[in-house]
Amino acid sequence: MPRYVTIGLDFHVDGEDAKAILSTAWLSKLVAHRVLNLVKENELLAGLSEYMFLKVMRRKCYSILPNRRYVDGMLKLIHSIIKSAKALGVDIESIELKQWLLFQSDGERGYARGNMNIKLIDTHHARVLTLDYTGKTRYEELKLTTPKGWNKLVESLIERASRGEIGYPVRLVIRDYGIGKHGLHVHGEVQVMAPYTLYLEVMRRYEEPRGKNIAGIDVNVGRLDAVVVDEHGNLLSYRTFWIKNATFMGVRRRRSRSLIGEQIHALLKWLYSQGVSIIGLENPEVIGYLRYYWVRSGERRGNMWNWKISMFRNSIIERLTWKAPLYSMKTIYVNPRNTSKEGKRIGKKLGLDRHLGSAYIIARRTLKNLQRP
Repeated sequence: MPRYVTIGLDFHVDGEDAKAILSTAWLSKLVAHRVLNLVKENELLAGLSEYMFLKVMRRKCYSILPNRRYVDGMLKLIHSIIKSAKALGVDIESIELKQWLLFQSDGERGYARGNMNIKLIDTHHARVLTLDYTGKTRYEELKLTTPKGWNKLVESLIERASRGEIGYPVRLVIRDYGIGKHGLHVHGEVQVMAPYTLYLEVMRRYEEPRGKNIAGIDVNVGRLDAVVVDEHGNLLSYRTFWIKNATFMGVRRRRSRSLIGEQIHALLKWLYSQGVSIIGLENPEVIGYLRYYWVRSGERRGNMWNWKISMFRNSIIERLTWKAPLYSMKTIYVNPRNTSKEGKRIGKKLGLDRHLGSAYIIARRTLKNLQRP
């Protein structure tokens, strides 16, 4: 299970406020590029633990960004990218950072009251420490747009942080900027990481499952296919949840995420009504920071493949994994090998299409894993 759940809160600023946000993001970007280049020049740095990586690299970044929390945020990001690249067998020399603009700060308990640099004041406001190109600091207050579904969780997060019980990491991502009638403007998103335990506590829908059935879910671009079997593997029910409108490249990220989220909840609610207690999912083949939008690698097959498979498919599986407990259902990963091939064959016998057939194979493999001593 994840340590955190990310809450995206939109903001828009202009004038001097926009200038301050933009300069902080550019300085953070320069830090990221310097660190990545140093790693490419010295392979020994790629083998350091996170603790040693921060200790060695901090001083090399202060001349650009004189703030330890923001520097540490970028160092941890680059270290995670390197770690994922090594695990996936990707040549570090081939890694390039896309044209993102962001900065981030870890959460802290106690006196920091959640986060020292990027602090939530209430559900619709945040205070952000910014730096200009001379290193001078100032605080900016951002007006946030919080989706209704997240209000309760954000309120609980602020309350716990105000008592010094928890901290929350925050990333500020710039989506767009330019010159308008009011001068410079910046549109972006404050991404708050709420502890997963708090997310479950606040957002849980059901305390226990209605039955002991097993479900298999086949995730594809444009559709989620679910099949339910009983404890003996007998087919009970099946259903397809369509997400075509959310998977076009032109759909805005927030709109796509919202549409997919609605279908995921509809799927999980249906599975709960079918008496499902355990969900089987294909084990994601690519896990780690390389799947995110700020990294690209020449080892991938192309932009469309990377977006649809590496990013989309695995992100859906992960979202199903951490949302299922809200409905008192557990998830299990199974080997994805030949699920499509076997699903096409078994689907003909059961009167299912190949995607529902794959979901049936996943459900049977999940049942088999549960029966192992």
